[in-house]
Amino acid sequence: MSLWRCIMLILIGATILELNPVVAVKGVPLGTSSRWIVNQDGERVKLACLNWVSHLDAVVAEGLSKKPVDVISNGIKSMGFNCVRLTWPILLLTNDTLSSLTVRQSFQNLGLLQSVAGFQSNNPSIIDLSLIQAFQVGTN
Repeated sequence: MSLWRCIMLILIGATILELNPVVAVKGVPLGTSSRWIVNQDGERVKLACLNWVSHLDAVVAEGLSKKPVDVISNGIKSMGFNCVRLTWPILLLTNDTLSSLTVRQSFQNLGLLQSVAGFQSNNPSIIDLSLIQAFQVGTN
């Protein structure tokens, strides 16, 4: 998808969110009642989700070499989103060699040494986890 198209989708999404403000999700865990998503008190919940790409060559959520995960997640929340869909890297299930690589090794194998340095400064707790562990940390 082109950068211009991504920007347009974000702007359209922001406009929709302004017209229909999203209610904060409280009362987790969520469940269903008929066709509705509800919180633990049975109140309807409206999800406003975005995709966070994590299935590309490095097999790690994009942007973590640029900013700490807390900064990114707080930015997502400040834009009115209340859920994130991490795209699942299928190769982590089908390729044992890949799933045992660390985040550092994944970026080094791709020649992305600046990304290794970025991870080291922005998300040092993730850099030496295996790719599958890094993905699991991101989903908690």
